[in-house]
Amino acid sequence: MKKDNKTIGITIRFWTNALPEKVDVKNDKIPFWTSGNVYIEANKTKGIVSQSELFHYLDDIPRAIKEVMKKANLVAVEDIAYSERARNRNNKK
Repeated sequence: MKKDNKTIGITIRFWTNALPEKVDVKNDKIPFWTSGNVYIEANKTKGIVSQSELFHYLDDIPRAIKEVMKKANLVAVEDIAYSERARNRNNKK
């Protein structure tokens, strides 16, 4: 039996290049830049092609997530009743 992948995976990666191994007073913290890459994983079941978007500071991450979703032609659905209405529409066909 084939199992469908019913998820959308988004990965957030932060750059760590050109930084010391450890920082802080005790020299026990691992540093990272506040910039990086948001990556949406491909999903053949849903027809999603992988996409990526750079972000330049922490508050820029939501914009980057929205941008990869837009590039992947995704739309977020918040209304739980939407599922019920969709099921009713499909049953009428």
